[in-house]
Amino acid sequence: MKMRWVRFADNSTAVLEEMNARSVVPRSIGGHAVLLVNHQDQLFLVKNKCPHQGASLSKAHCEDGMIVCPRHRYGFDLKTGRGAGLYLDTYPIEEREDGVYAGFEYFSWFGE
Repeated sequence: MKMRWVRFADNSTAVLEEMNARSVVPRSIGGHAVLLVNHQDQLFLVKNKCPHQGASLSKAHCEDGMIVCPRHRYGFDLKTGRGAGLYLDTYPIEEREDGVYAGFEYFSWFGE
């Protein structure tokens, strides 16, 4: 599976400052509606849509390493996306010399 890496910040310090002590911030990165999550000064990136009934997770909160849906209180592990018998899409974050990147899987039909 191929990854498309999208730069979204200069560095992780800038991201944490932008979050301004909030643990969950909705963003659009590379056309994807995602949530940036700060849990114990570690950044995570998850899809901003609960896999249970499609509710936005914009008002979710972080609890014991889980992102908790505000609608039905289902919790999903920030590292694996597992929870409530479902999976929340998670995306890798890499900090490189030239910025912070989010990785999104994509399929190539033409041998790219």
